[in-house]
Amino acid sequence: MTDAQIAYKKKLIQGIQISKKNVFYDDEDRKEFMFSRFGVRSTTKLGIDELKLLLDFCNKKIKDIPMLNKNQDKSLITQAQLEKIRTVWNIKARDKSEDALLIFVRRVSNYDIKRLQDLLKGKATKVILALEKLKA
Repeated sequence: MTDAQIAYKKKLIQGIQISKKNVFYDDEDRKEFMFSRFGVRSTTKLGIDELKLLLDFCNKKIKDIPMLNKNQDKSLITQAQLEKIRTVWNIKARDKSEDALLIFVRRVSNYDIKRLQDLLKGKATKVILALEKLKA
């Protein structure tokens, strides 16, 4: 994102925070609504178009937001991704245990998993990028 886009996104989030009381009883109500429509509970995880929709809803310019079907890839992690994650983890991590890796993966992906093989392909990509940014 450019600096202008980041500033615009912040402005939209501020507008939502100010006008959310027009339509939501409390923050938990707003978070549940956002989760049902966008699949996230935080405004910071929404894109600009989604933030505009939510702001219009909060300002009562539109009556409802349709459920947006994000055509996310629901396939599981590939063997290549699994090997990449484990290889980079063993190079860069201080605690090289499987439990520490799972804690890191849960934190980065915001996805609760019991084993690495249950991770979705898109989330695995996010984990790989985060691992590569770690300092050895």
